[in-house]
Amino acid sequence: MVLRDLEATHDRRVRLLILGCSAALTVLGLFVFFAFLMGGRWINCLFGSPIWIVGLVGGYLVRRGQMRAAALVMIFSLYAIFFAIALFGDGPTPEIPRVTHLCMIPLAFGSYIGLKREKAWLRNGFFLLCLGTVVLFANTNFAIDVGLFLPDPLHKFVDFIISAGAMGVLYFMLLVYISDVGRIEHYLHVANNQFVSLVSGMFPQVIAERLLAKQHTFAERHSNCSVLFADIVGFTNLTERMSPEKLVGILSDVFLQFDRCVEESGLTKIKTIGDAYMVASGIPEPDPGHAEKMIAFALRMLDVVKQFPDIDLRIGIASGDLVAGVIGQSRRVYDVWGDVVNLASRIESMGTAGRVQVCETTYALTKQDFNFTERSGLTIKGKSGTHNLYLVNREFGSLGPGAV
Repeated sequence: MVLRDLEATHDRRVRLLILGCSAALTVLGLFVFFAFLMGGRWINCLFGSPIWIVGLVGGYLVRRGQMRAAALVMIFSLYAIFFAIALFGDGPTPEIPRVTHLCMIPLAFGSYIGLKREKAWLRNGFFLLCLGTVVLFANTNFAIDVGLFLPDPLHKFVDFIISAGAMGVLYFMLLVYISDVGRIEHYLHVANNQFVSLVSGMFPQVIAERLLAKQHTFAERHSNCSVLFADIVGFTNLTERMSPEKLVGILSDVFLQFDRCVEESGLTKIKTIGDAYMVASGIPEPDPGHAEKMIAFALRMLDVVKQFPDIDLRIGIASGDLVAGVIGQSRRVYDVWGDVVNLASRIESMGTAGRVQVCETTYALTKQDFNFTERSGLTIKGKSGTHNLYLVNREFGSLGPGAV
């Protein structure tokens, strides 16, 4: 969007510059032609003819949509006109210096606009040619008298008009460049803010700042963390009973409230996978209360889904060590890996609808803060032997008796 806007602005500017130069050359050329015609200076009349002819040709090419040809014709014709006037019509005298070559300065800057899309050697070469011509005429009195020199009073007036016009056009060119710099700075500022906002929304603040500062991937080991998996029970049945639009709308509302709870609890959302929601605590910064915070968050999730009659959750939590980081080249995300991640997923799939189930490590860390119901002698896929899992009860206190 920004690049298209800049390109469109450049095209409009080139078009206006060419049309402006065409109109100016046409008016100036005709004025010179008839002025000298009325004064009987026929050779000056002939000299003024190419000026208005170039003006008409430039306008014609613009109307035909041939912008590149119009720019090239206008730029090189202006150089030839200014060079010819400086050499044949603006002979310096002790009282009146030559000034026509000053027109080469704004022409040099203007060519950078008109030749923007040309090859670098042409754009830079023409710029240096114009400046070199200025240096040449400023340091020599060389001129060829072919009968075009003006009498002193008229010469002074014409030189004043030429020098004032050259400086005026140069001032206009500087304003154009300054406005371009300001516009580009504004676009860069807006784009940078949008990029930072996007990255900050995709990653935790600490990770976003790290990526923006160093701009490379990383993966680090973290100890004492907790991972939560939450899954909507009977999601397949919901997809059969609801339209896709309604189902996505409900998921969006549910996950939006989960996101708010994550931020308020100081946890880290990892990702959503279909109807599954994954959260971690204790990363990217250590948190001694990672397990307690995760269970409290899980209970809030159950409270949230009570607002949605068709939605019920099964939640699993595991605690331990893991690796977290950002890897890959495209579609980067902050993700976690490790046995504790797999365990949390297995515990969730073995859970009960409307309940939070935790592993033995999470239970050991939080048994003084929450009431649990033990499920003993369970086999977990990928784990040898039997294990105990624990369902979180709403009441606070010691471990509840019995097993489910």
